[in-house]
Amino acid sequence: MEVRIDGDTGLPPEGYTLTAGDGGVLIVGADAAGAFYGAQTLAALLAAPCAEHPACVPETDIRDWPDLPLRGTIEGFYGTPWTHADRLEHLRFSARHKLNTYVYAPKDDPFHRERWREPYPEEELARLAELVTEARAQHVRFVFALSPGLSMTYSDPAERAALRAKAEQVWEAGVREYALLFDDIRPELSQLRDRETYGTEEGASASAHAAVCRDFAERFLAPRGAERPLTMVPTDYAGTARTAYRDRLAAELPADVLVWWTGSDVVVGAIPAYDMTAAAASYGHRVALWDNFPVNDFDFSRVFLGPLVGRATDLDGVPLEGITANPMVESAASRIALTTVADYAWHLAAYDPARSHRRAIRLLPGATELLPLVRACSAWPPGDDQSPALTALCAAALEGGPYEVLRAELTRLAELPTDVPGPIARELARWVAAAKDMGTAGLAALDLLAGAGTLAAAEEALARAESHEANVLRKVIPPFARQVLERVTA
Repeated sequence: MEVRIDGDTGLPPEGYTLTAGDGGVLIVGADAAGAFYGAQTLAALLAAPCAEHPACVPETDIRDWPDLPLRGTIEGFYGTPWTHADRLEHLRFSARHKLNTYVYAPKDDPFHRERWREPYPEEELARLAELVTEARAQHVRFVFALSPGLSMTYSDPAERAALRAKAEQVWEAGVREYALLFDDIRPELSQLRDRETYGTEEGASASAHAAVCRDFAERFLAPRGAERPLTMVPTDYAGTARTAYRDRLAAELPADVLVWWTGSDVVVGAIPAYDMTAAAASYGHRVALWDNFPVNDFDFSRVFLGPLVGRATDLDGVPLEGITANPMVESAASRIALTTVADYAWHLAAYDPARSHRRAIRLLPGATELLPLVRACSAWPPGDDQSPALTALCAAALEGGPYEVLRAELTRLAELPTDVPGPIARELARWVAAAKDMGTAGLAALDLLAGAGTLAAAEEALARAESHEANVLRKVIPPFARQVLERVTA
């Protein structure tokens, strides 16, 4: 096997060729990342089972490169931050799936947000340095984000110096890429000094945010020869229309700053190319999609285990830099959805949500054994029917239709295993327990509907199913069971 880098291959950045035949295997990368991704593809080919050999690579000739230059995740949720071990494993997962960016921005890390002026304690700083080192080894860009907007006086030189000092501390730990976040704060300026400096008109805070970004770029990044420009999150980060805030930002934010945007709303089901183009025009800058998928910080009772859906795939001419997905508090369980995000970002036109989802389940240990739960928690966006298929089966049963398919689905939930090894099963244990009881409640209702069960058993099973904090099919099975109980007691 030979691996080499050749900048004259004519491939885009991160591209590679992989040729396997009688003479062996040759990987040629357009750059170091391309060679690395070629090796990841080879590892995936080697992992495929072969009846004849312990390790087998089919004869192949691959020429491959990504569609989006920015492909990654942002740990930007509210709630318990990931552990250090979670993050290290996430970086390795990212490498396997050709995700090239991880943004450190946990809302509940106090040194990221509330106590942004304070330096990290030595122990925390050492962990950040280890993450940076691991990210570099995995060809993942480590982006360090600070969120000073809760308390910063933007016009105060001492405050700007404090921001640069905090960035300097993590620069010494190896960080080379930065983001400034101004999300989820008051839209108007609250400090008298800032109001005097930037005014009190609508959108004046954009001038303050642009000024801080400009100062950071000119006085911190430029003197250190930072290779990548700053990324920022505006306060007005959702929607597509021009606003007073966005007009000021377009005029005053340095041209090379990348703007994060979440879509037409904070959490969305579909993001068409038109919205991406309109958003970029409204900001006057290229945008990156901060995709609030599969994040669950707005409802910790739920997990979202389905594929990425509703994202435009024809992006020719669309000023979108890429996508960073905001995952769940449950880091291992998030990998089901994040695998599909990686597939989407690498080859837009070839992305098939259902096929990608099947692949994600196959690749992640423990997911196949928990497939009934995964299917029950695959709906997106969050407001959609939790399971259109089960809802239809329940409706058909109430109309006197055949029960066999519904009974089979409910039985699979009721018989979910509780001894599956691995981190995904550990994280999903509460949802497994809820799903088992929900399946049992559905079966008890179905028995009652068929004249084979007792009222007491059905009522007890429903009460037990609804006692769980973890939400699995809560808007599907209990309504069905109640209609059955009402029918029997009428």
